[in-house]
Amino acid sequence: GALGERMAEEEEAHEENLRLRRHLETLGAAAPEHDPEGYLAELEVFEALLRTRHPGKLEARVAEAPPALDLRGLQPPEPIVRIFAALERSPRAPLRAILPHEPVPLYALLRERGFSWRGAPRADGGFELVIERA
Repeated sequence: GALGERMAEEEEAHEENLRLRRHLETLGAAAPEHDPEGYLAELEVFEALLRTRHPGKLEARVAEAPPALDLRGLQPPEPIVRIFAALERSPRAPLRAILPHEPVPLYALLRERGFSWRGAPRADGGFELVIERA
């Protein structure tokens, strides 16, 4: 009946999520500078999977994703100064920042100023942070 169909749809969605996650992990671990053709091919497969799953929504999602502020290679406190300058320019927009490591001292400063964040280590050894108005 209807319950069986819904369970089958959920199982199919779960399998699709696992496939997408595997492709995303492959992309995250890849070194595009060593194998640009292989990386682009993997990226195209991932994009095709997203398009079949959410036709028309991919472009909107990509347009929504803020460009990353790459702060690797800067001496402290320059990364934090640049983060707050960017937040001041666009306080309502999410800010993506790539740092050389997890910026633990930044968290209290963000909290004090009414921002929330989420972050994760990157495959290249850096740390990616998304900061938003709380």
